[in-house]
Amino acid sequence: MNPSDVEITAGLGGFLVLFGLALVLWFLGRDLSRRLRRMRQSEAEHHPQTEATTAETTTAVQDPPTTTAEQDPSTSTAEQERSTTDPPVSPPRP
Repeated sequence: MNPSDVEITAGLGGFLVLFGLALVLWFLGRDLSRRLRRMRQSEAEHHPQTEATTAETTTAVQDPPTTTAEQDPSTSTAEQERSTTDPPVSPPRP
């Protein structure tokens, strides 16, 4: 309790400040959603084939990579196994 029995509250001024901040936040959110909607629409108008191209590339069948044995039949089986199981070696640093 306050010893002088005076009640201290935010009052009308505090309410108006809080209400103003809430109003500004609402306008900013509305503006942001409007800008994002416009950006999506303009992106769809400028690049209409982007979605179709993406769908085609994900469903396309790719050729499997060729192995060492298919490239050079003269290499031995041990060389082929070593080349497929060993990690690549980086050159030494000077």
